This record gives sequence, structure tokens and C-alpha cells, in this order.
Amino acid sequence: MIRPFSRCVVMFSSAVGCVLLLLMLFCAGAPSPQVVLAESPSPTYLVQPGDTLTAIAARFGTDALTLQQLNALQDPRSIYPGQTLLLPALPGGGMRSWTPYYAALGDALDALARPAGLTWEEAARSNRLLNPSLLRVGQTLYLPSAAPARVITVASTDDTRLALALRYDLPYGAALRLNPQPLCAGALFLRPGGGASPHLPYPVTALNMTAQPVARGQTTVLVLETAIPASCTVTFQDATESCYTPDDAHADVGRLYAFIGVLPLLTPGAYDVTVHIQTQDRATDVTLPLVVASGRYDYERLDLPADRQSLLDPALSQHERVKVASLRQLRSAERLWEFPFRYPVQGAVTSYYGSRRSYGYGFGSYHEGTDFRVEIGDPVYAPASGVVILAEPLVVRGRAILIDHGWGIVTGYWHLSRIDVAVGQSVAQGEIIGAVGNTGLSTGPHLHWELWVNGVSVSPLQWVHGLAEAGLSTD
Repeated sequence: MIRPFSRCVVMFSSAVGCVLLLLMLFCAGAPSPQVVLAESPSPTYLVQPGDTLTAIAARFGTDALTLQQLNALQDPRSIYPGQTLLLPALPGGGMRSWTPYYAALGDALDALARPAGLTWEEAARSNRLLNPSLLRVGQTLYLPSAAPARVITVASTDDTRLALALRYDLPYGAALRLNPQPLCAGALFLRPGGGASPHLPYPVTALNMTAQPVARGQTTVLVLETAIPASCTVTFQDATESCYTPDDAHADVGRLYAFIGVLPLLTPGAYDVTVHIQTQDRATDVTLPLVVASGRYDYERLDLPADRQSLLDPALSQHERVKVASLRQLRSAERLWEFPFRYPVQGAVTSYYGSRRSYGYGFGSYHEGTDFRVEIGDPVYAPASGVVILAEPLVVRGRAILIDHGWGIVTGYWHLSRIDVAVGQSVAQGEIIGAVGNTGLSTGPHLHWELWVNGVSVSPLQWVHGLAEAGLSTD
């Protein structure tokens, strides 16, 4: 009795399976009631020098493991400048292009999200914001790039959506689409157009900083626009620097620029930047947060030839250290430089700025410039226009050149075999200033290139292919 029953069960199960298979095939051939949109490419990011996977993940509101898996990276440390990384898809099904937006003073998440067709909750979730009501100036948000321009108006006590639509000659239906919630006093009313936010303290009409977080050893640029003529200073870490006003030779007349060099050994964390704006009859102070990240730096051990070991004696380099330190503090009021800078030589980078260095007794110093592998006699070019302020042999730096580019930007070139310029000489971008050598405290033929911002040593490569969002270009 058991065997026939088992056969019946098996035959019945087989029959049911066939019926189910036929139903599945029939359903698969039938149109689906759901509309499935073709998946578009994921957003992408172009890796910049100094980027780490962790820093990129934090910038776009995700984590390093997600990026590693999404891009099939064997080693998360193996990313390189110019590499294209896929980013996680964001709300909207990938149907729109999403790009980084750098928050400005007065920005509110609700006002940024609505013109992009998002709720503030979607924008906060997309950007992994723990506190959506607190946006830092320079903070990177990921938003649709195709959103039309909008003007923000603050509603008064008697304002309604209809009244504001009539006031600005806006169809009432468009007013409802942009402002679905009823208005109250102090609420934001969006309308098509362009213009400055009304939430900025007078006379400021716009105030922006380059993207945060900023890695140690990098430059932060602050751009200020005012409704009336003004001057300003910026205070960071007890150091106060003046803002610079472009001259008539540049297209961005009317703006004020300030540069903050972040010390390469500064403790990572959040710091205050105080902007003091002075007009003829009033003074205004604005305090902004600046988030400093640790960045990624290598560790290098250098073995000097026996005949150059004596150059490590600090007493031998004391005079030149004082001399170079005084010259790099120059803050010429005229901007001479073009942006972006160009490379001073044609060669591969062998040692990046900020690398922690050991000469055989611990990693007690860091590399203050960028080294390039080149041959003795190869030409060295001025990366930007400026005036030569030093051109002479030094003990540790070898044959050396310093160029003042104006606005607190000074560059240095060490270990040269030949100097082709003189102090006081003006040089143009791309002009030959000397030749590569192996003089001074050097382990082989190379060019050492340094850059200072208001006397602070920073990475020169950022001035070649970074800071694009700062509006410094002269092209």
C-alpha cells in the first residue's frame, strides 16, 4: 500500500509542477502591470589627487565598502587620479543627472530640494544628513543638476500663494507646484528666476567656500560678494588674513577672495572661520565651520649618500631657513598668476606633498613639496606668472628659485643645476626659469616644487587640477 500511494503522490506533484511551470511561462509572456524604466548609468565621480575612498564615500553620503563593492576594487588604496568611480544610485531612479553642490551661506535643505523636485526628507536621505537643519558652508550635497534656477522670497504675515503669484506675474498653478504647502509668516516661497538668497547678512549677497571636508595640507578658498563696496578679513587658527580684490584684468571684478592654507599637521576636526566684512558705515562678522580631514599620506625612509649626511645638521641650514621663511610670507596685493597652474616639469611624481619622512631616526618630519623624476638639465618652467624674489645657491636646497605670484601665493624650486632668472625679473607662465639638477640635500636628479598660501605650506598639485569650484580660472 505504501509504494502505490507514493507513486500517486509523485505523479500528482509532477502534474502540479507542470501546471505551475505553464502558468509561469504564460505570465512571463504577458505584459506586466508594472512599468519598468530602463536603468540608466549610475552617477560617477572623477578621482582627484589626494582623494581616498573613505573621503569620497563621506563626500557623497555612502561608505567605503559600498564603493569598493560597486567598483569591484581589489584594494581600496589603489585608486588613482583620473579614475572614474561609480556612485550609488540616488532617488529618481537614475533618470536625472546628479552632481555635487557646495552649500553657500544662507542655504536651507528645503529650499535646495524643492526646485530639484525632491522633498527635504529625500534630499537628507540621499546625502546621509544626520542634522538636515544644519548645513555647513562648503558642505557637499548631491542634487540633480538639471534643476531650473529659483528665487527664494520670505513670506510676510499677509502673504498667500495667490498674492505672491500675482505680485511676481507667476501662473497660480506654477506657484502651487513649487509651493505645495500653505504659506505662513517667514515661510519660503519659490519662484522661477535667478538671484541671491535674502537670508544673508547685509551687505553680503553671496558667500561660498570650496568643498568640505578639506584635507590637511590643502587650500580652502572663500569667495565673497557684497551689494556695496567692502573689504574683509578672514581669521583661522588665530591668523588673520586680508581678502583680495581682483583688478580690471580679470572678469570677476566685484568679488573678494580669501585663501586659507590648512597646516599639514593640524589635528583633524571642525574649526571656526571668522569673516569680518567692513563697509563705509558698518561692520559685519560671519562665523563659518571648516571641517578638516586627515587626508592620506605615505611614509618614506631616505638614505642619503655619505658625502651629504652632514647637510642634516640644523646649524648649516639655519640661515637659509630664516631667509626662505621671510620671503614666503610675502602678500603682494596684485594677482599675477593664471589659473590653473601648470606643471613645472614634464615628469612623473616620485614623492607627494605631506609624506612623513625619516632620515634613519624616526618619522619626525614631512615632505613640504612634490618631487618629480626628471633628468639633469631638463628645463624647469614657471607654473604661473610672477616675480622672482630669490635666485641663488643654498646649502640644503641647492640652487634655488622663489617666485612671488601675488595674493599671498609663493612657489619654490630646489636642487637645480642651473638658474636662468634673476631677482626682480618678471616671468610668464611656461617660461623656462632653470634646469633640473641634484644639488643640496638630494638623493638623485629630481625637481622639488613647493607652494605656500599666506606663508603656509600646502600641496602644489591642488593648484594644477583642483579648486575648480572656486571660480579662479583665467581661461
